[in-house]
Amino acid sequence: MKPLSWLVWVIGLGLACAAIATQASAQQVIVQDNVRIALNLTSPKAQSQGQNPTNTLLNLQFSDVQTRQPINVFKPRVWLDLRRSEQVAAETSCVAKARSFLSGQLATRADVDLNSYLLLTLNQDNSITFIDPQVSWSSSKLAAIVQLPSQGLDWVLTSDGKWLYVTMPKADAVALIDVAEHRLLQTIATGAGSQPTRIVLAPDEQTVWVGLDGAEGVAVINTGAAEVHTIKTGAGRHQLSFTPDSLTALVTNTQGNSVSLIDGKQLTKKAEVAIANTPLALTWSVKAERFYVTALNDSQLSVVDPVEAKVDAHIEVGRGTSTIAADPQGRYVWVVNQLEAKVYVIDTAINQIVAFAKLNAEPDQIAFSPEYAYFRSLGSEKFTLINRKQLAHLAVPMQELSVTQIQAGEQPPVKQADAIGVAQMLAALPDGNGMLVANAPGKTIYYYVEGMMVPMGTLDNYRRVPMGLKLLDRSLRKIAPGNFTAAFAVPKSGKYDVVVQLERPTTSQCFTAQLNAVPSAATAEHQPKIKVNFSPPSSSFAAQESVWLRFSLTEAVSGKPISGVRDARLLVFEPPGLWQKRQWLQDMGDGNYQTALIFPYAGTFKVLLEAKSQGVEFTPQSSTSVTVGEPRSAPSHHD
Repeated sequence: MKPLSWLVWVIGLGLACAAIATQASAQQVIVQDNVRIALNLTSPKAQSQGQNPTNTLLNLQFSDVQTRQPINVFKPRVWLDLRRSEQVAAETSCVAKARSFLSGQLATRADVDLNSYLLLTLNQDNSITFIDPQVSWSSSKLAAIVQLPSQGLDWVLTSDGKWLYVTMPKADAVALIDVAEHRLLQTIATGAGSQPTRIVLAPDEQTVWVGLDGAEGVAVINTGAAEVHTIKTGAGRHQLSFTPDSLTALVTNTQGNSVSLIDGKQLTKKAEVAIANTPLALTWSVKAERFYVTALNDSQLSVVDPVEAKVDAHIEVGRGTSTIAADPQGRYVWVVNQLEAKVYVIDTAINQIVAFAKLNAEPDQIAFSPEYAYFRSLGSEKFTLINRKQLAHLAVPMQELSVTQIQAGEQPPVKQADAIGVAQMLAALPDGNGMLVANAPGKTIYYYVEGMMVPMGTLDNYRRVPMGLKLLDRSLRKIAPGNFTAAFAVPKSGKYDVVVQLERPTTSQCFTAQLNAVPSAATAEHQPKIKVNFSPPSSSFAAQESVWLRFSLTEAVSGKPISGVRDARLLVFEPPGLWQKRQWLQDMGDGNYQTALIFPYAGTFKVLLEAKSQGVEFTPQSSTSVTVGEPRSAPSHHD
């Protein structure tokens, strides 16, 4: 996976330290080698924008000490780590923490890593896996698992990475996931027989819209709430698209042979526009200010004017068009013809096809990086990419574009037909130079960097069949020269070390900040009350021998056992020593969990349990101690 050779070891340069309390926006400045580093942390309570914000905002500015002009630095690395003096007697220096964070070891992860991204896979076994591709090769990359009450089909993630909504057609419900806590908050019922399928987040992110394929309508859910508003449309499958201001939504009705124009604020249907022969997919064009709608059983694409509520143009694209997407640059629309295995490029300025390309068998999905268009094909184990710069140099009408084919698996998606869903199996890399491609038959994710003829590597999906792939980017975002920002959820109130490491010019600095966790109303309402019970070994045991550590999880009030927790793990360490180990627990049923562990030497060890899906963290409330005897062969201590 992603090489770590670019990481520079942190060197001690005479660190300064400052403290910040985030009850309001406050600035702290450190000067090092003519570089002025200004840190601002703004608590959710001090923010005026957004609806009930729960994320803290971090801003870093780098400037010249003398001129105060911004320094156009390479993106810094930032970690936040909660001080746990009650758990670890010997506090590690800030420099040492940064060095351990750079190593990528699970045992030395920061509480908040603003340099990372997570992969989320929506799986056939009713689960969502959280995969951290940046941990070292020797550690498990599986960060967490969330179990759904029913199989998920489509999903949408808010831009702040806080909420994940998942449609569950068989359960007639939408699951709401707290991404930071890795747990299911609630299921939102959409009505008996409604079959929620496609789901879209409105551009202003105030509402989530769900196509109800079993009912003649769509459901609208306010973000952060469970209230459902249903709007009557037409019969059939529903796909949705919006104008950028969220004021107008367009919904397809495949059986009704129409599209419904909906007022995005009043949540009422404004008009019904006839589209012949199974309107299936649609997109909004910023340049044309029109919706482009494909019809599966028609040879023509329809251009819909939302103001006049009518079709004002048709474009010949052939029968079998199944997928459509607007180019990120705004001018072009890409239309996939699945029967012909081709993609057509429409110039929305003239509403004509200006280019095409041949794809692999049964293409069905499109994704974009800053320079390329990517296509997944159901009938091929290869994906296709097209350099979009070719569109700037079109020499003839209907020019054929050159393509690149990349192997991503040993079997095509059709070999796992029951795993073919509607969610995207392509996710662009945060650096903008490649794509992640999920392969269901191989239960694998391929990591591709542009310019290569083969993927750079693979990620295991832990024996689960992926049906959807998302990337959650948690890294800093550059907003101006020398100016970086990020939003993050504080996992727990307390004093944090804020470690800032800059590669060019090489400098490392540490701040401390008192941060307060702000749970959302939904999180507070569904905060579980879990009791952790430790079952000590039946007899004494010695170092270098395998011993079973057993726990049970029960509801604090009722005492009912909690089974099916798949993200329970232990943190075992010797205070104040350096040895520590993290290990997953095995579900034994009836709320019982266990793992076998070998302690390296004699002593008293601290054992803490975490199960984020249940709201259980590595805290003293989930801890116990075990005493380990001298090894039978009595080797020298700490060997």
